[in-house]
Amino acid sequence: HLEDLVKGRSVCVLVEDHTRDEPHWDLLNAISPRLRDANRVQFIVTTGSHEVEHPGNHEIVSLIKRAAEDAGLRNYRVKIHDCQDPDLVDFGKTSRGTPIVVSAAAANHDVYVALADMKAHYFAGYSNALKDFLPGICAFESIEANHAMALDENSTFGKHPYHPDPDRRNNPLADDMREALEIITKEATVFTLSVISAGDKIVWTDAGQLEPVISRGIEVLDETASFTVKQVPRIVVSPGGYPQDKSLYHAQRGLELTKNAVKDGGEVLFLAECRDGVAPETAIKNFYDKLTAPIQEVLQSIGEQYHLYEHKAYKFADLLLRLSSIKMYTELDEDTVQRAHLEKIADPQKVIEEWIQDDPDVQILILDKANKLAVYSE
Repeated sequence: HLEDLVKGRSVCVLVEDHTRDEPHWDLLNAISPRLRDANRVQFIVTTGSHEVEHPGNHEIVSLIKRAAEDAGLRNYRVKIHDCQDPDLVDFGKTSRGTPIVVSAAAANHDVYVALADMKAHYFAGYSNALKDFLPGICAFESIEANHAMALDENSTFGKHPYHPDPDRRNNPLADDMREALEIITKEATVFTLSVISAGDKIVWTDAGQLEPVISRGIEVLDETASFTVKQVPRIVVSPGGYPQDKSLYHAQRGLELTKNAVKDGGEVLFLAECRDGVAPETAIKNFYDKLTAPIQEVLQSIGEQYHLYEHKAYKFADLLLRLSSIKMYTELDEDTVQRAHLEKIADPQKVIEEWIQDDPDVQILILDKANKLAVYSE
């Protein structure tokens, strides 16, 4: 029982940030009353390299405080992680050479409680509690070194070191995350409360030690959110609304997770509002600006020295190269869309009608909530 694990000990609770549309309040409300006997509790919003001062993160801080006060926690603190924060602790390196540099507030606790929403992830295999540690509470340099492995073809959805199937465990990036967790937590007790959610509904939940919980969650995701389809020439992709399509940077995940559904030379109708623009400020240079170069140039420019977010430009360019077009229905202005080699359209229905007019027998696959799917081709 968690109550027994935390008694008289220092506890660090890792809470995912505003980019995860998970039931934050339900998770916090379930965990906080069980922390009453802890010596002290440090809550951390695990932003990784995401935006720190976002209204959504401050909303989560308010939820944490409310849950802690309701539960009668006496000695607790709340922090939003900042990967550029100078107050850091160096834990050395993983076997792959990733420096493990961690927020001082997250270092050296007796118990870690990771709250996590699980779904498919296009290079980490699956989003899960491991991500609360790396990238969640790590420094920029740690995240950059780990994410450089996103360019490895084995760093893809459907593969993870905790996968129940031994043949699907080879994901170097996710395995680097696993090693980082072990380095950061050392002799500490690590506990997770994990969920799989769909909108406001919780589809599955489990709690306990990380590896068995994550492994069981992967099994459920493979059963409920993974699809093998016959490739078609036209697909419609929606990441699933805000916050999944908050920017082009976030919405791209939906394209990556469903791209196996479309034939080479095919077309994609991409529905993504992007109310927060093309990307978080820190990612504009290495993601969006890089993507605006000629496609072949983008692919060739990802050389020896990887910079964080470049993998996103590379993967976008790689997809664009094999399609005839990506038509985008979005709030982004036309120039911004065109510079990224996409075509802004005003009426999605008109695109569908044109596709049918060109070929009355055309097969169109519609993929909603694409940021939480994993699509394989036959």
